[in-house]
Amino acid sequence: MVVSDRIKRVFKLIKRYRFFLIFSIIFFSLNAYAWFSYVTRVDTSLTAKVRSWNVMFQVHDNNIAHEVTFDVADIYPGMPAYQDLASIVNTGDTAGDAYFVVKRVEILGTAYTSADYTTEELVEMLSEDFPFSIDLSLTNNHVLPGHTELFSIDITWPYESNNDTLDTEWGTRAYQYRNNRPGEPCIIIQAEIRVDQSQIQE
Repeated sequence: MVVSDRIKRVFKLIKRYRFFLIFSIIFFSLNAYAWFSYVTRVDTSLTAKVRSWNVMFQVHDNNIAHEVTFDVADIYPGMPAYQDLASIVNTGDTAGDAYFVVKRVEILGTAYTSADYTTEELVEMLSEDFPFSIDLSLTNNHVLPGHTELFSIDITWPYESNNDTLDTEWGTRAYQYRNNRPGEPCIIIQAEIRVDQSQIQE
């Protein structure tokens, strides 16, 4: 009799709180689904914002590391304008900010390095301190996705550089250097091209 009474009480309690139990189960299920949906949406959103980052460097259509060396075989007054290029190819979908660092310059056997000069000082020296002009430049510092920008070296030495003394001095030095060290380049420029992921995306 005692067991039977207990069973009856249990069934009475279940009947009394049946609505509450059903409501609690439904409420918990809806909350669990809502949380799962929220987490899924957040995860999808984060994944959608991940962008690929892939920048290549090329010289004469050959892939290189970020370091480039330009060798100039000969220089003399009235020489044809000289140009050589390195390509910065952005095949990703993230823009990049490009710049270069001059590591070493050698002109007729005399070396100037980044240990003694900043890149800005070396660029200014090459452009202004000789009868010939050596210009290092980028076509654009901002490399857009799917675009190619160029790092270039341009050398000019006109017949008349407005300084006959320097023309004669450096022309003689270039001639003697070629005779004393045949096969060695008159000018060597080593630079490092760097591209950082841009904070400005277009």
